Amino acid sequence: MNNLKLMETIADISYIAGYKKHYSGNSRFDISQYIIWAKGFEQIHKNTDWDNEDYMLSIEQYANEKIINKI
Repeated sequence: MNNLKLMETIADISYIAGYKKHYSGNSRFDISQYIIWAKGFEQIHKNTDWDNEDYMLSIEQYANEKIINKI
């Protein structure tokens, strides 16, 4: 897994969560979740050709689903 790409994904998920005002009451737990979510996103999309797929749409949908379902 590309560490730079993973960090970008963590940052994007954190930004989306902040924009949505997602806060469980425990920031350390939330950050831990965003890292887990980012690793999951990267695993799901390890073979995705981002030249043919919309990354921002995909990451937003993924993060929103995680936030709504709290998974």
